[in-house]
Amino acid sequence: MKYWAIKTPLLSDGVYLSKVSSKMPESYKFDEGVSLVDEYPSVEDCKIYYDPNYPENICLYDFVSNISRLLIINSKVKSVFDNLGINNIEYLPIWLCNHKSEVSSKDYMICNVLGGVDIFDMEKSNYVIGSINKEQIRRVKSMTVNYDAIPEDAKVFRASKKLDQIFIRDDVKQALEEANIEGFSLKQADGWNGR
Repeated sequence: MKYWAIKTPLLSDGVYLSKVSSKMPESYKFDEGVSLVDEYPSVEDCKIYYDPNYPENICLYDFVSNISRLLIINSKVKSVFDNLGINNIEYLPIWLCNHKSEVSSKDYMICNVLGGVDIFDMEKSNYVIGSINKEQIRRVKSMTVNYDAIPEDAKVFRASKKLDQIFIRDDVKQALEEANIEGFSLKQADGWNGR
């Protein structure tokens, strides 16, 4: 079984989100793999805005790139995850606002993946530990996967030693591709250099 690091790169015509409503939880909280439901405000207070530095970028893909590196998806992606029985995700609704600060879509959500999996072989991987949080990897140079430590049911998950990175399993990759989902990129976890 292969595993993949998932990213949402800035596409040439794709929306790039920057400003986040001040009523939403701070962005670092979305990287911790913990539930945010209790502190999450009503959706009217959860607006994220198109970046003014990219006025021509107006295409909304299924995954949306953003400055906070949140995993922002639409209902089409959620359906793929639901059909695969993935149940370790909180879907936190947001409204996207265009360059005129008008609501452009109510079909998106933050994909808050809960918990973490020991996917890194800490002995064989090459990485730099954070200077503030010495329990977390700050930068990956070369990753080696610890296949024995990954639970059989782990399909979409955070790395326990790098909680800000989400990984998906081969069958999830295949399901996303078969559903023609757009706006994401994948790098094979084994040998991944963090980019």
